[in-house]
Amino acid sequence: MTELRVTIPDDVAERLASEAAERGTSAEGLAADLLRRHVPAARRRSLPFVGMFEGVRGAPGVAELERQLEDGNDDGFGR
Repeated sequence: MTELRVTIPDDVAERLASEAAERGTSAEGLAADLLRRHVPAARRRSLPFVGMFEGVRGAPGVAELERQLEDGNDDGFGR
């Protein structure tokens, strides 16, 4: 289990404590329950950047642009 310390406004702390008392639990327990319900479970990580360099048809690819830079031919690069 991981301990998490958060700072919340006094009015929120009072509402949390009041609701926890009504439910017969601690403010910490209620906060943990609220987080469990409102923070989505960890999802399988994706790689959203994959494919972002496919570019426009007919335009040079990443490998070609890298070669041009290595050769010192950077005229217009990034424009």
